[in-house]
Amino acid sequence: MERDLIVILEMFILVEIIIRDFKEKIILNRSNLTLLFIGLYFGILNDDLWARIIGSALYTLPFILIYTYGSDFFQKECLGLGDVKLMISIGTLLKFDNFFNVLLFINISFISALIFIVIRYFIFKNIDKEIAFGPFLIFSYVLLKYGGVYVKF
Repeated sequence: MERDLIVILEMFILVEIIIRDFKEKIILNRSNLTLLFIGLYFGILNDDLWARIIGSALYTLPFILIYTYGSDFFQKECLGLGDVKLMISIGTLLKFDNFFNVLLFINISFISALIFIVIRYFIFKNIDKEIAFGPFLIFSYVLLKYGGVYVKF
């Protein structure tokens, strides 16, 4: 019962992040911290806290590299800091099992964003200079966690 209520709270927060990121292109620290604490709570309950801490680092690392070096390479911001902080929370929720899931998560995130951009271009005949990337991170998380795509070796 307790886990179900926390998962429902997690889903409400994820929906809030999606809506706010699409409308305002901002992800609140309050939402990120709540997701982070939910992941740490599940880590304590399931006795896999270290796997969740390592997951928060490994899932976030590619996005930190894009955030820091992408702006140097492209001379503009490629990824917002809210997306990087969201990845810390999602990495804690997913935990680290193997590198395949990390690569799968990253690929699903970027491919789904690319598909969204292409579909939006063909429908509206324009491309926004900025898109909200948080919803695609959440899409990848939900697909891996609840969609059965998560692989255990």
